[in-house]
Amino acid sequence: MEKKFLLIIALITAVVLSGGVFLFSNSGGSAARIEKTLGAQIQIPHKDFDFKDIKYNGGNVTHAFPIKNNGSKELVLANLSTSCMCTQVYLKKGDEKSPSFGMKGHSAASDWKGILKPKEEAEVIVVFDPTAHGPQGIGPVERFVSAETNDPDNPYIEFAFDGVVVK
Repeated sequence: MEKKFLLIIALITAVVLSGGVFLFSNSGGSAARIEKTLGAQIQIPHKDFDFKDIKYNGGNVTHAFPIKNNGSKELVLANLSTSCMCTQVYLKKGDEKSPSFGMKGHSAASDWKGILKPKEEAEVIVVFDPTAHGPQGIGPVERFVSAETNDPDNPYIEFAFDGVVVK
């Protein structure tokens, strides 16, 4: 009887501790807050890209979406996220790279902000892993990447790509 009681107490303790670790590990930071700035103006030459055929065993595919600050004030980008865990996104400015971001809600929120000075250019880099969904992921794909900006006319931007995962 005493061994059963100790075993039950040990199991309850393990469950409570595991739950606490899970809750605290997923709480993460808070999302970056962005205030709109008159004079910040993002230019995006293209928001869509077609990879066409993507070989399942060909490794990750990448596309760079160029952006530019056409304004007279700093442009701020933050809260980058993707529509699926098979996709990652980061900002590249010259030789500098931001952290890599994934699907919203599946990683900790980040207070990271990217800043482009007036007339400065950068690239929003998307990386798609065609093997992320396993062999059943063969076929057409369409994914999205989003970010927030301080441009009052474009507070939320979205990029899209599609393709067909083939064997």
